[in-house]
Amino acid sequence: MIPKFYDPISDELISLEKKLVEYLLTPNEPTNQVLSHIFSSGGKRIRPAIFLLCSKLIGYNGENKFPIASVCEYIHTASLLHDDVIDNSTLRRNKPTVNSVWGDETAVLSGDLIYSAACRLMVKTKSLELIDDFAECIRFMSESELFQLELLWKPNTTIDQYERVIAGKTAVLFQASAKTPCYLKETNTQISNYFAEYGRNLGYAFQIFDDCLDYEGKQSILGKPVLTDLLEGKITLPLIYSINSQHNSKTKLIELVNSIIETGETSEQNKQILLSYVIETEGLEKSYKTAEEYSKKARDALNKIEKELKLNTEQIHALEALREITYFVLNRKN
Repeated sequence: MIPKFYDPISDELISLEKKLVEYLLTPNEPTNQVLSHIFSSGGKRIRPAIFLLCSKLIGYNGENKFPIASVCEYIHTASLLHDDVIDNSTLRRNKPTVNSVWGDETAVLSGDLIYSAACRLMVKTKSLELIDDFAECIRFMSESELFQLELLWKPNTTIDQYERVIAGKTAVLFQASAKTPCYLKETNTQISNYFAEYGRNLGYAFQIFDDCLDYEGKQSILGKPVLTDLLEGKITLPLIYSINSQHNSKTKLIELVNSIIETGETSEQNKQILLSYVIETEGLEKSYKTAEEYSKKARDALNKIEKELKLNTEQIHALEALREITYFVLNRKN
């Protein structure tokens, strides 16, 4: 089911699906088959949707609309291809990953190809600010992934360290997706900062909720096994809150986590026990509340934008869709 907030940009999203592959096509048919597999695997397209809705809200409808909407998706997709190699993942959205079908080399090089295509599309805008924003975005994403590697299998990971990771992994690209239409429209700095504020806080909410799903979702819906993060050594917010709680189950939880860290695996029974501990110690509940706080900050940013702009009917619909996204990210199943 397509979310209602896509309604104002439904035609653009249909066109975008075709262009995502068209911008990448090569003379090499096997490579094109890999690319088709990548972009036929579904996905929410939430980053380009944010870009298109923000473009509509700010009144931008120029020639760079589809190229930069594609850049938003390309940067995300390329990072996932590399992540799947690093994590040795075999499933993504309930479909085999590129690395599991064609091998690590193909997955890495496909990611590189997509990054390079994104760079070419950015350059064609001739906006140094836009290029710099996306370049900083890619740098920060890579830096955060490296920092996350340092934190693997460390149950004493702090909230500050966790937030530094998700700022780079997710929030920075949401921020760029929301803010870059302002460069194309050449709006003032204050307005562009409000758009950045919206995207950044939405990104935090999105990722925290995503990490909650790892403790509460179902594999058939998530498209990957539950507790994937912990079994890959990633200590996320629900577990951080639980480990630092004062609940009676805390000691047993820490013992179980240490056991998983030592072996790198666990039984289905222990999975269920751990999930119950995270619920009992209120780690999940506190994480959901934190995600809600960031979601509200995103809506506050939209309120600031609304006060600054004189909106026509089309722009009002875009604004309402962007507001609806702040609720959607907290009510999805995957």
